[in-house]
Amino acid sequence: MIDLVAPDMAIGGIALAAAVLYAAWHEYAAKNQRDAKLLAAVGAISLMGGATAWLQ
Repeated sequence: MIDLVAPDMAIGGIALAAAVLYAAWHEYAAKNQRDAKLLAAVGAISLMGGATAWLQ
């Protein structure tokens, strides 16, 4: 059985959101605006979800 509790999963979600936001920054620097906006939106939503899970 897996012993993962909510804070552990929240930290993983926040780390994943940080990686997606870094990818968004990389695409923005490469002048690929469409993909940068999509990645930034997904990263921001993931960051909010991870923060919400962390606080509960």
